[in-house]
Amino acid sequence: MSRSGTLALAPGEETVVATRAHPLKLVGPALAAWLIVLCYSALSRVLDLTWRPTDTPWTTVHTFVGWVLALAALLAAWRFVVAPVWRWLRTRFVLTTRRLALVGPPVRNGEVALPLEALRSVRVTRGATTPGEAREGLDRGTVLADFGHLGGLKLSGCPQPARFAQLVRESAAGASNSWA
Repeated sequence: MSRSGTLALAPGEETVVATRAHPLKLVGPALAAWLIVLCYSALSRVLDLTWRPTDTPWTTVHTFVGWVLALAALLAAWRFVVAPVWRWLRTRFVLTTRRLALVGPPVRNGEVALPLEALRSVRVTRGATTPGEAREGLDRGTVLADFGHLGGLKLSGCPQPARFAQLVRESAAGASNSWA
């Protein structure tokens, strides 16, 4: 993998398609951000309305509780908003003329690339299963590619999974013909 987070191509290898997970994966972080802001503002408002001390030792405690609420909101935002969005931005599904790859943070070493010659089957487990369905444009699903003894590759949240699986099959047929 190159430093830019893209798949390093071998000589003569071309990229067929490179995409990231469907943007619907960002709905969860968006809802989490909204919920965090709502909870923080409600809790800080309740703190100010129910307990507003004027004595010296209690004003310090009140300020400390306000800072704890702010810190908790920031930590929750990091965990449930920033980290998932960052992971989504850096994750790519790459299909080349010779390999199928998952590039990005879900993979321990940053990249898993399996040769298309070893491909046994590709299937869609969720989402539109045939190209041309009415909901395919908004559809996302999981594409499972079986590479036999090399293992499998699970691409969850793949946009237009039926079309992606069809491209994988076509590229595998081309890869096996070019090596035969």
